[in-house]
Amino acid sequence: MGRLSDFSLDDSSPATSPHADDAEGTQETSDSEAAKEEAARTNTETAKVPAARLGTGLPDPETEPSEQLVLCERAIHDAKVKWRSAADKAMAAFLEEAGPYFVWVHENKLYKHLKGNNGKPYRSFNRYCQEQHGISRSSGYRITRIIPLLNILARADHPVSDLSSRQTQVLHPVRRQHGEDSVLKVWETAWSTKRGAVPSPDELSRAVSLCGLVVRAEDDEDEKLALTQGKANPGAEVEKAVKILVPDTVRLAVREDPEKVLLLARTLNAALEEAGITIG
Repeated sequence: MGRLSDFSLDDSSPATSPHADDAEGTQETSDSEAAKEEAARTNTETAKVPAARLGTGLPDPETEPSEQLVLCERAIHDAKVKWRSAADKAMAAFLEEAGPYFVWVHENKLYKHLKGNNGKPYRSFNRYCQEQHGISRSSGYRITRIIPLLNILARADHPVSDLSSRQTQVLHPVRRQHGEDSVLKVWETAWSTKRGAVPSPDELSRAVSLCGLVVRAEDDEDEKLALTQGKANPGAEVEKAVKILVPDTVRLAVREDPEKVLLLARTLNAALEEAGITIG
């Protein structure tokens, strides 16, 4: 058996090359394999592109423009529905995992230690969420208010799929000012007299009173910030409110949205109590 050094790469004669007899067959095999590899590569690249991106189902250019538009709009709408469904699921999974950390940042005001796009420390949690994490105001509201309440109820074997904004307006300040046990006490009290599947906002408000809890209204931090930045005059704002809140207007507001009127009454009552003023 010859050694590797016995064969010269430059020697192609039959006497010295061990592969001379098979040269033609080898060349044909090599060409065939190269063709197969090229075909396989082409097929693989094509397979990576979804059928929808290859233009399957595009309008017939010979049809009326209006018909072409209808077909395109229908396809765009269907794709948008699929995208939104996937995006909603992804956002729900993200909030479930990251939510507790957002709540911690919010309730301990840690976002104020971070600078925003303007180079100044954040004064608004919602602005922090939008700039740093691309999270909308509604998602920020859900993270800091609704999810903590849902978790409290779930841990106490009172799971609910969701809470409305009005239910949250009642329970959120209870959690912040009186703790988780008080949230459960209010929920269970309202549950015992509920008329629907879950306690309504009005039933929860009555339960707060029945439990003997005094709850101060909590302003939205961004609204307070807007007032501060706008250098609003509190006296002037109250004067405007006095002009608007005439008896007929208040009665109409009570019929349309009693919860907001109740929230306003609580805010005014708490402010008067702090000032040592009683309503005669």
